[in-house]
Parts: sequence; C-alpha cells; structure tokens
Amino acid sequence: MQQEPINNNPDDNLKYQTPTERLNPKAVKNSLLNMTVTEEVIDNYLIWELCKQKDIQRKIMQGLDGRKLKREIVEKVQEDYRSKAYSLSEKKELVREISSNPKYRLKNFEGCNWKKEKIEIEDLGPTIPRAGDLPPEVITGNIPKVAKFVEDADPEKYHSVRYIRKLAQYPEIINEFRPSVLSPGSTIRQIQKMNRVHGEKDWQIQETYGAIDDGNHRTTARILGEGLEEIECYIGHPKEEY
Repeated sequence: MQQEPINNNPDDNLKYQTPTERLNPKAVKNSLLNMTVTEEVIDNYLIWELCKQKDIQRKIMQGLDGRKLKREIVEKVQEDYRSKAYSLSEKKELVREISSNPKYRLKNFEGCNWKKEKIEIEDLGPTIPRAGDLPPEVITGNIPKVAKFVEDADPEKYHSVRYIRKLAQYPEIINEFRPSVLSPGSTIRQIQKMNRVHGEKDWQIQETYGAIDDGNHRTTARILGEGLEEIECYIGHPKEEY
C-alpha cells in the first residue's frame, strides 16, 4: 500500500510536531533547519531512554498523574537534553553509554536513510523475535493483531499487556515520541531470528511495509487509546542489504 511521505521542508514539518514542540514553533523551526532526520531519530530514542532513567515506566505503572509526569520528567529531560546542544558524534557516544544494545542501535541509525512518513497501522509489524513478553505467535502478525491480543488477554499473565494498557492512559506522554520503523519489514522480521530464539517452526510472519524498531509498546498503546488507523513515524530505508 502506498504510504504518504511527510514533506521534509521545515515549514511543512511544523504540522507534524509533538504537542510540546508545538508550544515553541520558532525554536522547532530553527532546530529543523540545522538537524538531519537521522539526528531527530536519535534524539527521539535518547530522550525516551533518559526518561526511563528517571523511572517514568514504574511511575506510569503506579498510575501517577500524567500531566505531572510530563511536566516533571519528559519536559525537563527534553529541556536538559536540548540545552546541551550535542553534536551528532556526541549523540552517538551517548547511545553507546545508555543503550542496552548500542551496536544494533547505531547500525540502524547509521545504516538507513531516514525520513518521516505517515503509515497505516495495518502496514506495521512489531519487533521480532521478542517484543516484551508478548507471545511469539502474536508478534509474527501486524500491530493491529498485537493490539487486539493486548485488549483481550489476561493482564495477570503478561507484564507487557499490563504495561501497554497503562501506557494507553498517558497520551500526553506517549504522543511525544514517534516510533522508529525499518522498511521493508523483512529487514528485521526474519524467520531465522524466530527459529534461533523460539525453536524451528513454520513461523507465519506477516509481510509488512515496515517493522517497528523502537516504540512497539507505545505504538500499540496509542492504537488502544486513540483508535488510530495511521501514525506518523520515522522510517529508515537501509542503504544496503542487512
């Protein structure tokens, strides 16, 4: 299915900013003029990772006030991060310091041509071979299949189900972060990965336009909470075969 690219002209991109970014469009415009989409993808990833270091996930699970969490964690992390004016090389070094899998992350950041696109959710698949503790038979489908499972499953059996349901109650937070997606989905949705982790089987991996590389839980939560049919993403097209 043909996807709708987001114009990378800075003036046009102002329409696609997160809620916090819209509060200061002049600063955002100046930032866009001096930043590549690759850097935006890295920023998006790092700011969420830094929020996690501030215990945002545990506080979400506790059901604390979303507006307070956004103000005291997300916005403060964003402000502190941007005040440092990291160079691209410094951002990559920060990825090496705080990522649980920096080699993989940097390979994707550096090995893809990144742009913004609006994608229909049926054309997105989750990360495999694992997406939290969701069953492997579920994550071989597309994101709507994952959302349906999360909606119907027993939350006592799966931490990811409990977490995603909680996230869906925090649109003011999750709407600040776009998913990062690799296209085509087969770039990372490969049967070899499923066989290596879950055992050899005729895994029926649904072909998708893109595979979410970062933001599986947040994207699923937005589908549950907002009934999304499409979502704005960062799309990475590999420069060469992975």
